[in-house]
Amino acid sequence: MTVHSMIKPHQFDRNAYVYLRQSSPGQVRKNREGRQRQQAMVDHVATLGWPRAQIVLLDRDTGQSGSSQHGRTDFQTLTEAIVTDKAGLVAARELSRLVRDNQDWTHLVRLCRFQDVLLADEHRLYNPADPQDRMVLGIQGAFNEFEHSMILDRMQESLRQKAQRGEQYDALPPGYICRHAPLCEKHPDLRVQRAIEKVLQGFERFPSVNQLYLHLAAEGFQLPVVPNGCDWRDVQWVDPSYKQILELVRHPAYAGIYVRGRRKVFVTLDEQGHKQTKCRHVPRGQWDVFLEDHHEAYIAKETWERNMEKIAANANVRGDLTKGAVGRGESLMAGLLRCRRCGQISVLWCSLLLCRWPATTKATECEVPELLRRGPGDVAG
Repeated sequence: MTVHSMIKPHQFDRNAYVYLRQSSPGQVRKNREGRQRQQAMVDHVATLGWPRAQIVLLDRDTGQSGSSQHGRTDFQTLTEAIVTDKAGLVAARELSRLVRDNQDWTHLVRLCRFQDVLLADEHRLYNPADPQDRMVLGIQGAFNEFEHSMILDRMQESLRQKAQRGEQYDALPPGYICRHAPLCEKHPDLRVQRAIEKVLQGFERFPSVNQLYLHLAAEGFQLPVVPNGCDWRDVQWVDPSYKQILELVRHPAYAGIYVRGRRKVFVTLDEQGHKQTKCRHVPRGQWDVFLEDHHEAYIAKETWERNMEKIAANANVRGDLTKGAVGRGESLMAGLLRCRRCGQISVLWCSLLLCRWPATTKATECEVPELLRRGPGDVAG
C-alpha cells in the first residue's frame, strides 16, 4: 500500500466510492470482462490507502446510458455522498463511466472541487481544486461528450445503410421470423399463421379496431408471440391487448412491405431540466424506408391501405376532421350530419339535435328549438 501525496488525512476519514457502469443490457450480458476490469478498481483504491471497509462499490447503474444522470440511482447516491461530506474519493476505471454529458460532468467536477473530493481513474489521481487538474478534467468532459456523439452517429449511419437494403430488424411482428438472415419469412407453424390471418381478415368485418378487439376477447382468442431474444420455436400464446391488435392491423409488414422510421425519437427536457426521450408516430411521407414486395405477405397492399384509411377515419381525438368511430349506439347517423349554421358535427338523439363544439370554444350547442322549427334544411348530410 502506498499513500499518494495528493491525498489529505481527512479524506481517508471519508469513504471511497467506486462507480461501475455499462452502457446497455447487451454489454452487461456479453462484455463480462469489462465488468471485471471495472470491479478491479476496488483493489486499485485499496492500494491508495483506503481500508476495504470504507470502499463502496456502486454497480446498480449497469445497462444504462451515461448521456444523462436522470434515472441512475447510484449516480444520485454518489452525488448525495459528495454534497454531505461522506466521500473523499470518487473512482472509475474510466471517468467517462460517471457521465457523458458535458454539463453534468462540469457540475460533478464543481461539487468535488468545493467539497474537497478527489477523482481517480486507473492511471492517476485528479484534484479538482487544482487549476491544472481542473483544466484536464474539463477537456476530458468535452471529449467524452464528443466521443459519445460520434459513436451514436456511426451506429445510426450503419443501421440506415442496412435498412436501405431491407436487412435491419429491430423486432419482427407476430407471425414473422428470421431464420436465415437477412431473409424474413412467415412463421412455419400453421396455427400461428391462422391466428394472424384471423385478426387481419376479421378487421374487414368490423367497423373499428375496438370492436374487433372486444369480439376476439369474447372468443378467448390468444395471440402468438415470440419474446425478444428467444428462439422462434418458443411461441407463447397470450391474451392480446387493444394496443397489440391495433399495431397488428396497421403494421405494413403484413402487406409484404418493409418500412423503417415509422416512429421518431425526440429528446426534450422535463421540469427538472433532465433529458428525456419520447417516441412518436410520424406521417407516412416521413418514413425513411418503404420497400414493397419485400417478403411474403398475409394481406394485399390494397387491403392494408383500406385498413389505414378506416383507422384514420375512426380517430375520435381529431375532432371534426374525421367522422369518428361508432360509439354505444345512442345517436343516429353519428358523424354523418353537420350543422349548416355552425359547421360542427351534429349529434341526433331521437327528436333532439345538438351540435358538438370543440372544448376550446365557449358555445356548447346551437339554438336547438330554432333549428327544429326551421326544419331539415339547416342540417347538411
